[in-house]
Amino acid sequence: DMFDQKKKSNNIKLYVRRVFIMDNCEELIPEWLGFVKGIVDSEDLPLNISREMLQQNKILKVIRKNIVKKCLEMFTELAENKDDYNKFYENFAKNLKLGVHEDAANRTKLADLLRYHTTKSGDEMTSLKDYVTRMKEGQNNIYYITGGQAGTGVIIAWQLVWVLWFAKKFCSCEL
Repeated sequence: DMFDQKKKSNNIKLYVRRVFIMDNCEELIPEWLGFVKGIVDSEDLPLNISREMLQQNKILKVIRKNIVKKCLEMFTELAENKDDYNKFYENFAKNLKLGVHEDAANRTKLADLLRYHTTKSGDEMTSLKDYVTRMKEGQNNIYYITGGQAGTGVIIAWQLVWVLWFAKKFCSCEL
């Protein structure tokens, strides 16, 4: 669970020329990729680097950018296999949504990885790209309802329609 406070913030260990430097380098990976585990071994960083120097190191920023890029490439490749991606998305959808919110540079790539329930898809989830290809000719807008579970948003919207109808009919007011 990404919101569990007892869990380590990231699972990436930093090595310089095969010498362990630190295992909790927050600058190495964004929070939304906290589920990714691995080791980074760099030849470009100095061996006697302090935590303060790491925070301002340009090489570390390049490493972070490359880690995010590689992760996005792997997620995109995984999305080609629908069954495997559904398992992945079931476990890490919250992280991808957090990435869309926090990572402005990769927002469009992450948005392509998101999946949604639609009235036509049933239990299956669909990407926005697939939904747009299925839109009727002349349809310019996409209408959506949010809710905690499937169906609750529809009930809330239905109740809202009745409230608006009641207010207009009996109260003679516009909402």
